[in-house]
Amino acid sequence: MLASVDRVWELISDTDKDQEYWGAIRDIKVLKREGNTIEREATVGPRAFAHKGRQILVLDPKRSIELTMAGAGLRGERKIVLTSTGEGKTRVDVSWNIEVANVPGFVQGIVKGQISKATEDALKKFKEEAEGAPPGKARKGAPQT
Repeated sequence: MLASVDRVWELISDTDKDQEYWGAIRDIKVLKREGNTIEREATVGPRAFAHKGRQILVLDPKRSIELTMAGAGLRGERKIVLTSTGEGKTRVDVSWNIEVANVPGFVQGIVKGQISKATEDALKKFKEEAEGAPPGKARKGAPQT
């Protein structure tokens, strides 16, 4: 992204706005905030198949956010890592390690594909906002990620 780590962190660490970026999140209820740890209940997934589960987010300021999910349908982790590449640029890496429970194997592949697409969409939204483009439009002349 053509934005500083400070700017990218400002957006990514505002976890109260996760629904704006991560399309699969339906509802969030924060249960507890303690230091850099947030415990919340979230409903995730398409409306017809949404699952409610507990999530714990651990923020390492300007470096990473680790999300741990525990619920009947979805369990696992997501890690977002920020790396300054110099000259006001930031690389954002997202990795997932998830388990989709109680569904046939072919459905697991579909769910993981949807998670991959949702991650691409979220990164695009973060990029557009960090670089100052209006939502839904890439900044003119900016390289695409």
